[in-house]
Amino acid sequence: MMSFVDIDKCYNVCYNQLMLNTSIVPARNLQKSYKSIIQDVKTKKRAVVLTTNNKPQAALVSLEDLEELKLAKTRRAAIEMLRLATDNLEELKSLPADLRDKANEILYTK
Repeated sequence: MMSFVDIDKCYNVCYNQLMLNTSIVPARNLQKSYKSIIQDVKTKKRAVVLTTNNKPQAALVSLEDLEELKLAKTRRAAIEMLRLATDNLEELKSLPADLRDKANEILYTK
């Protein structure tokens, strides 16, 4: 099983890899060249940051990268919930027995 630190490292590697392989494109260029921009995103797996007035507004990523980002975000949220539960374990022990059993089931079973 991966530790919190391992999952954080995995998330950071995924995020950094995505950010290093990024192009910046003015939104106006997207209107003119959307087919080639989308094709580059799909084939080269290069994210595109869309800007207006030189300020980032949105990003285009490949569907594969989107799935990886969603998975990383889900894992990170799960880690935060586990940290919260771990930090408040003593308070969980003071719950009524039926709620305590359910909390233990959630926290300690796969």
